[in-house]
Parts: sequence; C-alpha cells; structure tokens
Amino acid sequence: MKVGKRDLIVIALAGVLLAFLLLRTGSEKARPLPADAQHGRFLEQLAAGQSRLVVEKGCLSCHTQNVRPLSKGHPPKEQCLICHNK
Repeated sequence: MKVGKRDLIVIALAGVLLAFLLLRTGSEKARPLPADAQHGRFLEQLAAGQSRLVVEKGCLSCHTQNVRPLSKGHPPKEQCLICHNK
C-alpha cells in the first residue's frame, strides 16, 4: 500500500493534535496543601503510609459548607489529595 501526500498530512495533523493535548495535560496545577499545623498532620499521615481515602476524610472536618466553603468551580471535595498533594 502506498502512502500518499494526503495520508502524510493527516498523520501530521494527528501528531500535532496529540502533542497539543499532551502538553496541556496538567497545566492547571492545584495549590499544594499549606505547610501549617492544620494541614501538616495530613501529610504526616500520608508519609506514614495511611491510605489517601482515609486521610481525605479529615479534610471534611474543616472544609464544610458553613465553616470553610470551597470555591464555586471546585471539583468534588471527596478527592482532595489527588490534586492537593505535596
């Protein structure tokens, strides 16, 4: 099968699109956990080998709708430590 000029253009465009998508991945980084006493205990628990799912339950003790609400565009708060890691 012969690869023509049109095929090469399509392959090149697909490559450019793939490169663009890969470069955009992770460009919007979340802020890390603050290095204060309130958040430091969570980092210590993670460093000790505790499960992320268990540690994240502690986030909900402070970040509630009434006490310290999250911003309007914030993703689901059940996954805090996926974005807010070290």
